Amino acid sequence: MVNIPPRLRGNLIAASADRHKFLVGAAIGTGMAAQSAMRGGADFLLALSAGRMRCMGEPSIAAMLPLQESNALVMNFARSEILPRTTVPVFFGAATFDPRIDLAALVDEIVDAGFSGVANFPTAILIDGTYRQFLEDEGLGFKRELELLEIARDRGLASLAYIHTLEEAQAAAECGIDIVNIDLGWNMGGVMGVDSDLRIDEAALMTNSIARAVRSISPATRCVVEGGPIVSPRQLEELCQIARVDGYIGGSTIDRVPSESAIEVVTAAFKAIGALHQRIDGLERQIDRRWFPRSLSGHSPAAENARMLFARLAATDHPVLIVGEPGTGRREVARALHASSRRKGRDLIAIPCSDPSPERIQADLFGCMAGARVGVSKNRIGWLEIARGAAILLDEVDSLDVEVQRALVEAAESGRFWRLGGEDSVDFDVRFLAIGQSDLRAARANAVDSRFVQWIGCFTIVLPPLRERLDDLPALIEETLSLILRCADGTRKRLDPSAYRVLAAYHWPGNLRELTSVLERAALADSGDVIAREHLPPLGTGGGTRLAGVSAFGSEKEWILDGLRHNRFRRGRTADYLGISRKTLYNKMRTYGLAPAMRGDSTIADAMRSAPQRRF
Repeated sequence: MVNIPPRLRGNLIAASADRHKFLVGAAIGTGMAAQSAMRGGADFLLALSAGRMRCMGEPSIAAMLPLQESNALVMNFARSEILPRTTVPVFFGAATFDPRIDLAALVDEIVDAGFSGVANFPTAILIDGTYRQFLEDEGLGFKRELELLEIARDRGLASLAYIHTLEEAQAAAECGIDIVNIDLGWNMGGVMGVDSDLRIDEAALMTNSIARAVRSISPATRCVVEGGPIVSPRQLEELCQIARVDGYIGGSTIDRVPSESAIEVVTAAFKAIGALHQRIDGLERQIDRRWFPRSLSGHSPAAENARMLFARLAATDHPVLIVGEPGTGRREVARALHASSRRKGRDLIAIPCSDPSPERIQADLFGCMAGARVGVSKNRIGWLEIARGAAILLDEVDSLDVEVQRALVEAAESGRFWRLGGEDSVDFDVRFLAIGQSDLRAARANAVDSRFVQWIGCFTIVLPPLRERLDDLPALIEETLSLILRCADGTRKRLDPSAYRVLAAYHWPGNLRELTSVLERAALADSGDVIAREHLPPLGTGGGTRLAGVSAFGSEKEWILDGLRHNRFRRGRTADYLGISRKTLYNKMRTYGLAPAMRGDSTIADAMRSAPQRRF
């Protein structure tokens, strides 16, 4: 047995043995990418010829062509750039297509170089048709790759098998491979991405089926997933809600896709400096026009759609409905809309719609003549009259009484209104903004007036909960830290990667408001310029924080189902996520008839499909 450095197979297999740890691997081709992936928390690295090809400006698929001697290419860049600078296990991506290769000698060379394990890449699984059959018939296909991995395992190295089909996965499991990587095909994202008709839900069901088959043969084998339609962390989350996998391997999604966007943006910014320098006055006006509130920061489709609609509505007088859970920044967006409008010289007046008395709200809005209502002994001027030329914010418009809704629509359509009990009309000159927790168009028919919905909900800005837009978390953190700096006039803070990993793993029931509170406390915890993990306050404490999320759902049953979906129907983790005890969760599941969905993994997909899907 060859003596292997302690940082190799033992470390990786020990990490793999922890079934509760979600493994993340980075398939890279340079030392810079390796170091960045480690700082981000990668559990292991794969030195692949495809990673090197991406760094040369070629697509990953170029690794399948006879452009270079693959094993020599990987050995050269990995030994000089990656192995000397890494503290996590590194897999060698080995090609076995060349019939002249002595597999045992190749493994010995890999061991001597200091690698942790071996992966079969480039691999025959990415070839199909007659050519694939020819390779298998000649003994140069997937079976030869498994032979290499078995030799590597006997030498004390970890083994990672790329597979694409159920049959390939079963063959790998029968060989006792340490990690099976379910490859969904070449990645779709970025400039050089490959088009694919495979949807996330289809990929998830296929992945779950393969993983179950592997575990039935070899329970110790870990199953990870890579490629195909998974381009962002949110898409991986969607897949994991259905498929029970042990980790993810990112290649293009970790190096090529982020690099393409970042380099393009930074280069364009430098290019624009000369032109911008000559247009300082115009730039200042442009910044005023294009300023967006913090809650709209980020690159997710939801954030981009909300910013686009915000920009179109900012300078108009159209009524706007802003929808989202408490803490998502709805009032921040409303204030920003008002500050960008021609009415910004007047204060934005907020009217709470949750008052249990519709008569009082109507009197507050329209005014009331003496004697028109019980207890009104003198004339009262309403907010519609006081706020002439300004804007009114209907706070929690979901609770507004239907009769008040009808009266507001009639005033807006006619351009005038009457005080309660009054005979003289008053001109209507108010812009209306509204915030609510749900789209009024989905409300019960007897809870809203259809004309009111068409009027106030014609333009609706949707703010998803933070747990559903984690792609935007870096931008939101940056904007929040900048806001803290402006308010405190102190040291500019930046977030350490260890702290970011903690924040990214949290489910944020309090949304952006909770993120702000956490970062404010962390910023005060240390006088330096770096917020590390130890500076963060405990997350998820305080008992009622998660329970407050019930109000964002149509019923407690929907709230329970949402928690189960987010935790892949694991009851222990769901109880922690919702902030309730396991016993309470079990009782509620029995009450709502949800217990049968827990009898086995085979019902997970059915339970997912039957669970109410919320749209944001």
